[in-house]
Amino acid sequence: MSTPTYRLQPPGALGRWLRNLLLCVGGWSLVVDIVLSVWLAAHPFVMDLPTRGNEPPPIFVGEFPVWVRLLWLPSLVSQATIVLWLVWQHRMTANLWARDPNGLRITPGWAVGWWFIPFASLGMPLVAMLELDRRSTPTGAPRRASPLVGWWWAAWVAQQVLPFIVIVTVAWGPFSRVMQEVDQYTRRIDFTPVVHAFAPWLAVAGIGNAVAAVLAYLVVRRIDQAQAEMIGAALAPPPRPDVVPT
Repeated sequence: MSTPTYRLQPPGALGRWLRNLLLCVGGWSLVVDIVLSVWLAAHPFVMDLPTRGNEPPPIFVGEFPVWVRLLWLPSLVSQATIVLWLVWQHRMTANLWARDPNGLRITPGWAVGWWFIPFASLGMPLVAMLELDRRSTPTGAPRRASPLVGWWWAAWVAQQVLPFIVIVTVAWGPFSRVMQEVDQYTRRIDFTPVVHAFAPWLAVAGIGNAVAAVLAYLVVRRIDQAQAEMIGAALAPPPRPDVVPT
């Protein structure tokens, strides 16, 4: 099997767009999660059950405000940011292979692929980013990886596991107590204690998302700057042998 041929591509607009989207996603998540947390903590959540088999499915009593129904908009921006991140990471890793593949362990394809493999996605993307950070130097000689990469990864992983921790440690107890009171005669279930227990942690998640986004922005900026210098050095014309440096 032949080895793919890579070419040097400056971060350019791709890096700028990614950094801007990261800040947008982090700021939007912070605002929306805090506002939604306050709103959830201030309202009851009661579900009416049907009395006959031909009635509509269960519904919550009360109407959600219009802005709650628009929460899918930041989700679209988040999805676009994820796609752009993968494109950016593939390009930056490909630049390393185009400049000097000696000693590299993570190919551009696997730099993206590790994100989609269960369990491995909790560690291998960090390995790929550390190699990308270390080897993005003008000479190709490894440098010391920035602590920003580790802090960004810790914040990102924390945001992935936080919902499961909150469900198990905070919301499961109130949910169990509510469900213990449900029987065949129940026509209304009050989920207010469950929602109110979960609501403050939504604000915590928003803060965590904002922190992770800022750290990701700093990591991307660091690598973009390093690769701009690396590509500039690689494309610079060699010194003329007949010119003696002064």
